[in-house]
Amino acid sequence: MTTGICDMHCHILPKLDDGSKSVDETIQAIEEGVRQGIRTMIATPHFYPGRYEADVQTILQKVENIQLICQEQNLPVRLYAGQECFYYSGLLEQLKEGSVLTLAGSRYVLVEFSPDCIYSQLFYGLSELIRGGYLPVLAHFERYECLRKEERLKELKDAGILLQMNYDTLLQRGLFGKTRWRTLMKSGMVDLLGSDCHGMMFRPYHVDEACRWLEKNVDPKLRQRMLERNVQKILNRD
Repeated sequence: MTTGICDMHCHILPKLDDGSKSVDETIQAIEEGVRQGIRTMIATPHFYPGRYEADVQTILQKVENIQLICQEQNLPVRLYAGQECFYYSGLLEQLKEGSVLTLAGSRYVLVEFSPDCIYSQLFYGLSELIRGGYLPVLAHFERYECLRKEERLKELKDAGILLQMNYDTLLQRGLFGKTRWRTLMKSGMVDLLGSDCHGMMFRPYHVDEACRWLEKNVDPKLRQRMLERNVQKILNRD
């Protein structure tokens, strides 16, 4: 089992979105994550206008409270705050005014779109964030129908956009199969991996199983880039 993993995409904070439903579930999920080798988590509750709009101070306070409980229970994990931001026309303005969180206080922004969005909309939104001075990370890029063409993935990466894949995708636990995504993983197309864990019942942790596959099938330099170097850039606010 790989140790020292940073889960940079998870919905473990209680009662903020469709993730963890209670503090108890949060701690259970963190315990399971630690058992599977996770030592750092960036909690990323949804920001979705009109649906999930948690106050920034509430998120920061919950991270602090959960961190204290982890320390009391000797759970070796460091928590950071962030959000998974649904793109809309006002997102850049909200990021600049600080009413929506980047990843761990960095310039990196975890962004999602509707799975059926058209490519021009996705590319425009991500490019707008870059022009605004942010570094967009496209959440679970494997979900988007418009990205079935590999040349579009290359165009996104050439523009400076990072591609995040869910660990579960490598195990065929998602909706999209695994063969194509495993091939893209081996090719170096993926920049970051996240669990997208929503607690103990909905999308629980399978990171250890995915990491076993990575260790057997992916070049060590690629693994280091995805699991260590790129994550460290976020945490270091590079």
